[in-house]
Amino acid sequence: MASLDDALTKLLDGGGPPAAVARGMLSGLREALASVSPGEREVSAAIARLLSSPISTPPDLAPDKGLAALWERTIPAVDERSPGEPARDVGRLWDEIHLLGLRMSADDRTDLEARVAAEARASGAEPGAATTVVLGLVRETLIPALRVGGRVVSTGLATAPDAPPPPDLPTGGDAEAMALLRLAAPILTLVSRDRHLSHCLQILQSRGLASLAAPTEQERLRNQLVSRVTTVTGMTTHSMDWLEQLVRAHEAITSVVHVPPAPEGSWWGRLRLHAHTVVRDGANLVGPGLVKLPPSRFTAARAFTEHDIPLKVPESTGMVLACVRVWSRIHDVESPGRVIYAS
Repeated sequence: MASLDDALTKLLDGGGPPAAVARGMLSGLREALASVSPGEREVSAAIARLLSSPISTPPDLAPDKGLAALWERTIPAVDERSPGEPARDVGRLWDEIHLLGLRMSADDRTDLEARVAAEARASGAEPGAATTVVLGLVRETLIPALRVGGRVVSTGLATAPDAPPPPDLPTGGDAEAMALLRLAAPILTLVSRDRHLSHCLQILQSRGLASLAAPTEQERLRNQLVSRVTTVTGMTTHSMDWLEQLVRAHEAITSVVHVPPAPEGSWWGRLRLHAHTVVRDGANLVGPGLVKLPPSRFTAARAFTEHDIPLKVPESTGMVLACVRVWSRIHDVESPGRVIYAS
């Protein structure tokens, strides 16, 4: 009887539909034994002890409710126009809240992460260290892992400068090539995870922005990004031809944006600024004045750009929101830059 007691206790404590079915069957059995012999009354008493334990909340529902409420409170702080409905699965919801955090300023992201961790623990879930680690600029956690009822619902996501690159990217190169790899690797991972990402790579999208929610669009973007970064790593460095390909790789990296683009103080903003530094410093090693980043005001930037993308962002009207291609002069041929600006 002890082993049966242990098994039934574990089943009832587990919550969810199996516990509900077992509880109903045991209640019915207890009622049927209410007026039987003393020996069977002992069985009835054992059933009563089992049923006296509190009903457990299914482990994947309590965090879901708490995190969904936190999601609703978080949306206005990021962008009230485009996030859409949150995921129903608690692991996916956990990931999406942290993906939202990557679009926030550093202070706001820290505050959000503290609140979501507290909400998860209060709901019985267990945040932990990410077990999925990809190549990146620095060692940092983008999404912590999450366990619910001992079950892993999110492996999380972290970056590290010594992690191996994705299988479709080269394994090494010079300083500029390694910088490109550390920029491209997390983007390739996040493109398939963040349903709010878009791109404006002009060879694929001649006007405006295209959502990366569709797997076919993700694949088109991935192919371009991998091809351009791989080309740079295989070339003789600090030549005009190398710089031309560096500019193209920079365009593929910076063309992956949110709508509107995340601000400079966010994780995405810092990644974009680092890409600008790589292409500017690489150009300076080839020759002065070969690459220019646009000014911050669109009225000044438009002298160096074309096919720019306007977005309705009233609080930033007239400002450049993101540079998605630099102006360059290579082999004495000038190529205009491109920006996203607030109209």
